[in-house]
Amino acid sequence: MALEEPLTDSVAFLLAKLGQLATLRFAEGLAPLGLRPRHCAVLGLLAAGPAMSQLELANRIGVTSSVVVEMLDELQVLGALRRIRDTTDRRRQLTELTPRGTTLLRRATRLTRKIDAELLAQLDPGRAAELSFTLGELAKAHELPGH
Repeated sequence: MALEEPLTDSVAFLLAKLGQLATLRFAEGLAPLGLRPRHCAVLGLLAAGPAMSQLELANRIGVTSSVVVEMLDELQVLGALRRIRDTTDRRRQLTELTPRGTTLLRRATRLTRKIDAELLAQLDPGRAAELSFTLGELAKAHELPGH
């Protein structure tokens, strides 16, 4: 029995393979900064608003508290953030971005734009913009963290 469409032409397969490629390139681009792709969500959230608790960060990113603690420890070693006591609840720690964290986020953003351009280089600008928009819409529709 012949299949109408090969598995390798499915959206799921193509997104998975392209996701692997993008993840690899993203990780390689961030490595000289001492960052990993997962750090970018934390840096972005902290840059966008007031200091947050570990639990708030975990909920916003969609990971467990233990994963957030590990990421925060790694970012604190880089000098990208600091933990401070919540003035309204001394038992709770808040996390805020440092100037070094802001610098790392800016550099990571520039690197990411370069990686995006490389990944989309085979498309004309209109198609690249359309793909970017469509991926954003899919991320929202599937309620991915940050969208």
